[in-house]
Amino acid sequence: MAGGGKRGGNWKRNRKKHSKNAFPGKEMPKCPYCGQNVRDVLTAIAVESSDVPVHFDCVIKKIAETEELDAKDKICYLGKGSFGIVHFKNPSDPAKFTIKKRIQIEDEKKEISWRKASVKRVSFK
Repeated sequence: MAGGGKRGGNWKRNRKKHSKNAFPGKEMPKCPYCGQNVRDVLTAIAVESSDVPVHFDCVIKKIAETEELDAKDKICYLGKGSFGIVHFKNPSDPAKFTIKKRIQIEDEKKEISWRKASVKRVSFK
């Protein structure tokens, strides 16, 4: 495959180019967990207590710090702003698992202004 085996050329450069203007006319918000700028709002999570975007990975780290995990447990995104402690019976067979605990991070009924604005700018055509 041409281009070093990567599809779509330099995807990292293109991703940065498209995420630069995530907050047009506004200063980029800082993640309350790590203090770094939130550049990729499409993967950011809004913590229930505020409307501020938080890095997806920072939410995972915060959950890992507060929850007790067994050897076969993982933190997974379940959808609609909720994460879960998922127990895999056999790590080599990811199809067999149970959700031990659901952790709702985002208020699924609340409309998040920065997400709505960024989704409008993304074209899936």
